[in-house]
Amino acid sequence: AVVSTQSTGEGSLICSPGEDVAALCDGLEDDNWILAEVYLYSNSTSKYQVKDIDIEEDERGEGAGNHTLSRRRVIPLPLRKLNPTTHGHLLFQPGHKVLALYPQTTCFYPATIHLPPQREEDDYQVMFFDNYYAEGYAPPLPVPQRYVLEFRDKKKK
Repeated sequence: AVVSTQSTGEGSLICSPGEDVAALCDGLEDDNWILAEVYLYSNSTSKYQVKDIDIEEDERGEGAGNHTLSRRRVIPLPLRKLNPTTHGHLLFQPGHKVLALYPQTTCFYPATIHLPPQREEDDYQVMFFDNYYAEGYAPPLPVPQRYVLEFRDKKKK
C-alpha cells in the first residue's frame, strides 16, 4: 500500500489536504471509522481536521461533518493498487483481519480477507463480521484495494 510521502521526520507520514482517509470520529453511531477528506493538518497540535465525505457541502451547516482528530485516529488510504505479480507479498492474505469499506457506504468495518486480488485491477474479497451468520461472517463481498486497510482496534485511542 503506497501512501503520501510527506514525512514528519519521525518516519510517520502526514496526509495532505484533499487526501481521503479513514477517520475514527467521536459522536457517530458507535464511534465508527468513516471515509473522510483531510482539509488541514496542524504541526503545532499534531491534529488533523477532516470532513465526512458523506455530508454534502450544502448540508454542512456550521461545522457539520467536520472533526478534529489526533494522527492515530486517521489512516491514510493507499494511493495506487498493488500488482499481485510483482508485489503479491504486500497484499493482505486470506484470514488477515482488516478494516474495509462496506460496499455502498462510507463506513469501514472489521473484516477478514477471503481472497486477495489476483490481478492489479481486481478487488479483495472480504468477509465482514456479522453475528447473524452461524460462522460469524457474511458471505464474501468485493472491496477495492484502496479501501482495505490494516485493522486498528478503535478502543486504543
